[in-house]
Amino acid sequence: MKQIGIKYCGGCNPVIDRARLMQEVKNLLPPEFTLADDKTSEPWSVGVLVCGCLTACADQAELVNLADDWIIVAGHSVDYSPVPEKELAEAVRSKIKP
Repeated sequence: MKQIGIKYCGGCNPVIDRARLMQEVKNLLPPEFTLADDKTSEPWSVGVLVCGCLTACADQAELVNLADDWIIVAGHSVDYSPVPEKELAEAVRSKIKP
């Protein structure tokens, strides 16, 4: 199993349904991938920071060491590049390497 870590923002001003987005990502991933929001002692190989708005205030320095690589979802963007809402899940999935 390959574990992908998930961190969510506080959800104070979401323009996207964060939980639904990650369910869509999960449905697009091969079965050997799992999503986890609990932290183990080892860094995740990939973490997804899911922020509901473009501010991405949850993108904080203390998250850096939780994963080797981060994918940042901020409202209708992935890694700060605009993405139409209906394409967000696929944009996230495409950044997760096998």
